[in-house]
Formats: sequence, structure tokens, C-alpha cells
Amino acid sequence: MSRTVGPYNDVSTARVEGAYELCEGADATGRPVQILTLGSASSKDPARRGLLSDTVAWAYATAGPEDAPILVADLEAEQPYVVVLHDARLRGADRIMDRLLALGPATGPLPVGPGAASHRPQSPASPAGPPSAPPMSPPTVVIAPPKRRSQLLPILIGVLSVIVIVALLVLGGWLIRSTVASGDDASGSAPADADTSFGEAEEAPEGAAEEGQEAVPQWIEGASDLSVAGTLFGPDDDTNVVALKGWPLAFRVPAEYRCEPADRSIVCTAPDGSSTVEVAWEVCQAPCDDAARESLQEALPYQPLQAYENGDIGFAVREPFGKWKASLSVFVDNAGTILHVSAVADVATELAEDAQPILNDVLNQAKSLEE
Repeated sequence: MSRTVGPYNDVSTARVEGAYELCEGADATGRPVQILTLGSASSKDPARRGLLSDTVAWAYATAGPEDAPILVADLEAEQPYVVVLHDARLRGADRIMDRLLALGPATGPLPVGPGAASHRPQSPASPAGPPSAPPMSPPTVVIAPPKRRSQLLPILIGVLSVIVIVALLVLGGWLIRSTVASGDDASGSAPADADTSFGEAEEAPEGAAEEGQEAVPQWIEGASDLSVAGTLFGPDDDTNVVALKGWPLAFRVPAEYRCEPADRSIVCTAPDGSSTVEVAWEVCQAPCDDAARESLQEALPYQPLQAYENGDIGFAVREPFGKWKASLSVFVDNAGTILHVSAVADVATELAEDAQPILNDVLNQAKSLEE
């Protein structure tokens, strides 16, 4: 029997254990998901809602590579729920339900008062002291795992060490470049054969092919508007076109991103200095069968990829605490040659909305090569 849970329609009940109900359905992008929720009566019990919130925080903190990612958790809704990606190869929302059942009775009132703490999940003990207090129910929609204060000082020391090392490297590089460039033209203009251009994409010089020069790809205005995550760039967004000689496609990034190219890859870094999006391409060698495609896709992080358009598009997303990570894979037939275009994002959560349009732009510019 289908029903509605939060924004998810046509979901079916897969398992019921007293106050807890596990449903199956699909999200807006078509990905299969599991939805764990409280029954309508249990949703009015503050103790039951608090136990669900604490258990979701535990699930975030203890998630490993064998656990399916939590996509969203709305624990402040009238009927709270948590959504987990449904993948037969990974442990799903059942582990959260099993944890709830192990911590208290499935029906009836939960223990209250001082004795209730023994039924709540505890944070892992800090090596520097006794266990921390149980995490409180978070006031925000997405539940984040609790921080352990004992780790703050080592993290700060590590960050400061990295900053000092980077500063020394930058200073040394500047001194070397200044010495080498002392006899060059003081204008500082880029060399004429630079293989990267930023800004408005330009057409390749006439006769470049005859002279053996590699053409610079153009960003295609009329590309499709597919989206695997978030939104597309808007007409008023401040962006730059990244176009490299010898590449099959160009793509856009926010204007404040800085990109460093390699042979067939380029890493674009956000203003925070640590959030990056890496775009790359390679030729899928003939006959480019299923085994060859799987080998190229499995080289990307954040497995497994969800397949779209008969496997031509693959996408995976992970949202550990404070991070948004995603892998995009696109196979396109470009004049008889099968190309594999990929984009991998590893950005801070607050920059996800800036990085998501980059992946969508890479997807649509790659798909336009088939037209």
C-alpha cells in the first residue's frame, strides 16, 4: 500500500516494528531510498523523537564504507523521518531501526528521568578522558555527528603547520620566479602558446588544423539542461569559461575559482583553498564494452555510482560531516570515439551550491558532443 512520508509520495511499507516504520520509495532524481519514520501517535512522544534524533546522530558518527549514506534527515517535522540511499550492497536504514530496538521497547512509553540516559546511544570515548555526554537533539534539519573536543587542539596544530609550510613554499616559489623573470618582459603577459584560457571562449585561429595546432574548445550555449545535483548556472551568475587546447569540451566555474591544468585533467579550487572540483577526460579504448566502462568508473571515488541513461551517466554523492563529495561519470560518442568525462567534487558543505553547477555544466557540455 502506497503512502506519503514528508515530501516522498508513493512509498510502500517494508517493515514495521512498533513505533518505527521502514518504507521504500524513490527521491526526485529517481534514486531508490529507504525512509525510516515514526508512527503518527509515536511522533507526538518527545522521548521517542529524542531517541530517534540521538540514533541518527550515532548513525552519522559511526558510518563506514559498508554503510549507505544518509541523504536527508528531517527530525523537526510533524512526523520525523530519515532518508537513506537504498543499495543492496550496503547496509541501509535497517541498522538505524535495529539500533532503536536495542535501546528501548518498540512500543509504549520510554524511560524518562535520570535512568533514561542508559537507553540513549553514547558517543565514542575520548582517549584523553571519560565519555562525552549524549548528543542533544539538533535544532537543524540535517543532523551532524557530535564533535569531540579532545581533537580540537591537534587539528589546530596540524592546520597551522600546513599554513606555515604552504607560506614557505609560496615565498620560495615567488623568489625563484622573480629571479628567473628578471630578464623577461616586465609586462608579465601570458606566453602566446599557453594551453589554458579563462573567460569568454574564443574560436580557434583559422588554419590551425593545417599547422598542426590543437584547437581550443568552445563552450556551447545551447547545451542540454540535465542536472544530477543542485541547480544549473543562472544567467546572472558570475562565471568563467575554462577551455584547454586539445580538450574536447569547455565548461564553466564560478569566477572566484582558480584552476590548475594537467595533461587531461584540471583542478579548480574554491576561495577557501581546500574545496576542489577536478574535471578530467580519457578515451575509452575500443570496443569500450561494459567491462571497460566499469573499470573507468570504478577508478572514481565515492562508489558505487548510480546509473542513468542506460549507464552512460553515473553519479554518487556522500555527505560526511561538514563536507559534500560527489563523483560524476559521462560516456559520450564524439565522432566515433567514445570519451569518458569525469568530475569529482570535494568541497565544504557551505560551498556545495557553488560546486554543483560545475558538475551539471560538465555533464551538459559533454552530452552536447554527441549532437
